[in-house]
Amino acid sequence: MNIAPLFSAQHHPVVVTPRANATAAALDEYVAAHAADLRQLLLDHGGILFRGFGLNSADDFNDTVTRTGARPLQYVGGNSPRTKVTREVYTSTEYPATETISLHNEMSYLHEWPRRLFFYCQLPASGGGQTPLASGRDILHDMPPDIVEKLRTKKINYIRYFRSDVKIGKSWQATYQTEDKAELERIVHAQGSRCTWEANGRLRINTICDAFTVHPDTGAEVWFNQAEQWHPSALHPELRKAFESRSLLAHHCEFGDGEAMDDHTLARIRAAVNSHKLVFDWEKGDLLMLDNILLLHGREPFTGDRKTLAYLSAI
Repeated sequence: MNIAPLFSAQHHPVVVTPRANATAAALDEYVAAHAADLRQLLLDHGGILFRGFGLNSADDFNDTVTRTGARPLQYVGGNSPRTKVTREVYTSTEYPATETISLHNEMSYLHEWPRRLFFYCQLPASGGGQTPLASGRDILHDMPPDIVEKLRTKKINYIRYFRSDVKIGKSWQATYQTEDKAELERIVHAQGSRCTWEANGRLRINTICDAFTVHPDTGAEVWFNQAEQWHPSALHPELRKAFESRSLLAHHCEFGDGEAMDDHTLARIRAAVNSHKLVFDWEKGDLLMLDNILLLHGREPFTGDRKTLAYLSAI
């Protein structure tokens, strides 16, 4: 196999392409025979793009991912709308094509999250639709020190609201995959969160998380949170005004002690994160493996059809 940089920096993701046998079977043999080598490559670079192996279906994708040693993480408590395609394969976040999904670590608003992510390009968009990446190590290194210190001290409180009278985002039944309130409360508490049934029938769920984490294998401390994505400042100003005036926000965040996060701080965070954005164009059949601790990912707006599938792995 050929292994080459996908971007310029040495610690950024690499791309693996076939030297001769460009088939899904050849890729399956390769990942099965070189599992340890690929894990080290992932630790060194954060991401590996497998390109040119003729993956043609969601089942091909699932089979190859399984041969890397992946084990599915159930998406209970996950915030993004997804649809199951086959076995452990889901659609990537179903969000309007005109919108940007900002850089983030998957499920960093909970205490349990996938260690690895896998994305498969079944059909690239006719325009845009890239999955941008960024190194959490680079972001933390360049984040303003005052912001780092405050987040380290106070942490982040992620807040979700579920209303029965207005459909904004996923329902709590879909999010926690149960219709039973007692079971919902059990799941929420087991996840280290707290739920409150408010007088107006609205459900509020709070989860306090660290803003950074240390990779268990590399020892590197990295930026690991979704504060800028959950904060209302991420919304278009007019939409934010309408949602806030009618108490329709599906989620927002504050510091762990209850102090509000100001828009200026979030703008500085956004600027630091986006300064490290890395963008590549998808090709049909691409399979991207990411270390969810080391790399953030997102999605650019797109035109035309786009079919990108995802597999969330617990290990």
